[in-house]
Amino acid sequence: MSNEVVSYQKVIDFIVSSGQRLLARAGKIKDIGITKSDLTEEDLVIERGLKETVVGFGGNPTVYAEEENDVFNKSPDLWVIDPISGTHRFIKGESHYAIVISHLVNHKTVFAAVYDPSVKELYTAYLGKGAFLNSAPIRVSLSATNIIIRPSMFWKDPDAVERIKNLLQKKSLENNEYSMAVNYCKVAKGEADCVVALTKDAFPEYAGGFIIKEAGGKFTNIEGSDDLKPTDRVFVGGNLKIYNELPPLVKKAMEKSENQS
Repeated sequence: MSNEVVSYQKVIDFIVSSGQRLLARAGKIKDIGITKSDLTEEDLVIERGLKETVVGFGGNPTVYAEEENDVFNKSPDLWVIDPISGTHRFIKGESHYAIVISHLVNHKTVFAAVYDPSVKELYTAYLGKGAFLNSAPIRVSLSATNIIIRPSMFWKDPDAVERIKNLLQKKSLENNEYSMAVNYCKVAKGEADCVVALTKDAFPEYAGGFIIKEAGGKFTNIEGSDDLKPTDRVFVGGNLKIYNELPPLVKKAMEKSENQS
């Protein structure tokens, strides 16, 4: 479906209203996961609601999402959804989780939104039109010193993380537990210069990476490709001044990991 007939405002309105509900329930909700941890009824409600919204636009949209629609189909009208990026933080009542969505038309991202209700920050990006925080334009930084190293809590190779840190020891490194999507948006608004993410899946990367790119930066998998695949697990994003330094170093650390396994 052409993005001209899609109401992105309707999608935005849904995630903002859902985010306000999350804010009221944060720290007061149960983990209902059986085959996986960090699953709440809100993950399901949001994923189902977003699917209903985009299907309502007509055409033949495909949804790729974390909970009930997790089979990837490289469709010409694809919506990638992470209903709650950082569900663990939401369950614990901590800040910086997010609702995340992106729209790919003919395999190219044309729209993305990330909403962090804990601080009421809505990030959006539109192909060729830039990236925005609460409707104000944002840009990546111009420096090359501050790097976020963000391994997923499910990442199974802590030695690789330490090797990456050692290779970057001359930089200022930050290691937080914020939602992956929130960290990508920190880079897009210039609060950090770059992010190295080691993930359990690739749902928030489609939106977060696109927002970084529309903010003037670069975002790729470890191979340096911005044609992301659902099987990718290591990502690098940042401003152009620092980005080119990082993929070879991160790849070196990961290759050492593979050789030792």
